[in-house]
Amino acid sequence: MKRTVPIVLACLAALGALGCDLVPKPKPAPMLTVTPEAVTLIQQTQEICVKVAKTGLERVRSAEDQQKRAREEALEAANNGGNLAAQDAPSASAADILEKYLNDEAAPELAAVDRAAELLRDLLPKVKDEAPPEIAQAVQALSAGEEQVCSRARHAQPGRLNYQESLDYAVHDYDKAEAKLQAVYTVSATDAQFASNKYNPLLDEARAGADRTGGSSMRPLSPEELKRQRKEWEATQQYQQEQQAQHDAAVVRWRQRDEKKEPVLAKIGVAPEVAAKQSLSPEKRAQSMQAWYAGYSGKAGPVRTALASYMSLRRKSPEQLTPVCQDLVAATSKLVSDPAMFDLPDFAAAKALKKAYTELQACAQACVSGLDAEAAFRLASYEGAISQATVALQPYGMTP
Repeated sequence: MKRTVPIVLACLAALGALGCDLVPKPKPAPMLTVTPEAVTLIQQTQEICVKVAKTGLERVRSAEDQQKRAREEALEAANNGGNLAAQDAPSASAADILEKYLNDEAAPELAAVDRAAELLRDLLPKVKDEAPPEIAQAVQALSAGEEQVCSRARHAQPGRLNYQESLDYAVHDYDKAEAKLQAVYTVSATDAQFASNKYNPLLDEARAGADRTGGSSMRPLSPEELKRQRKEWEATQQYQQEQQAQHDAAVVRWRQRDEKKEPVLAKIGVAPEVAAKQSLSPEKRAQSMQAWYAGYSGKAGPVRTALASYMSLRRKSPEQLTPVCQDLVAATSKLVSDPAMFDLPDFAAAKALKKAYTELQACAQACVSGLDAEAAFRLASYEGAISQATVALQPYGMTP
């Protein structure tokens, strides 16, 4: 009996150890490598198509204005004893103008769209293999939305309004698909920049007409290779940022020349008021910027509040969104109409701020009119300009 106890205890210990080994360990979260690349490429392609469509609409609108002026001039000439030959001359339809624009001027951008479609055909099956089902399905829906936007953008409609309305519906559906994806997955800024750095050269080659029909499929990278490439890319980005910082510091030092020196801007015939602002001493420049910023912050506050509401509701129904867009129109109009908001010593910052808020005002107006594609394009232009303003204001410790 005494010998049996140790044996039983040993067996129990062995079973316990075996039992611990049999307990399933939690699986590590999958490393998504292809998914962020696919999402970034889909988003960039959609932006290209929206830009192509917007430019096409501008071409049609300009042609319609010219035709209207020609008819008015012909009618006026007829009233003054002339003839209506000019008025009777056939004029190109909106569909013809769009078709010509898409076949000629927009051809490089549409070639980039076609190249992106080839790349996505290779990437999407890999997304399905590596990502959880809910993410893979959301990416697939986003891709379908992008294809719809691009299809509407590159096919002319009988009239300008028909083309605009068709595009707006597609953009609205794409925005809903993007909102569903963001609920389960968001691409980090680093992954998005890496993907852009990887695929933009291929799109640029397509724009230039480079023939990549042979072996167009890219070799898939292993996680180790992808990690190494990202490290190299991040090191390059850090070096470029350091170089840019040194350049910015040199520019600041150049601007802070001795007050007694003749301003360089004055030598090249710049407007006297601009030259006077640039020739301020560092102390006076700082005082002037602080005085301007105090007034600017008061006017920019309501714009920031209205913009935050718009960004949180921009994919909601028109009934919910329209009042928010009206508030944004009111806030931006009040700021844009005040010349003092752009009267600051730093010319680059003033120019970037004026462009940013003008584009944001146009975005809000397009939103009120229900023009989703126009609003999306203007919002992207605002974001680019406000980024430039942020860089320009950084030496002063200010943010737009």
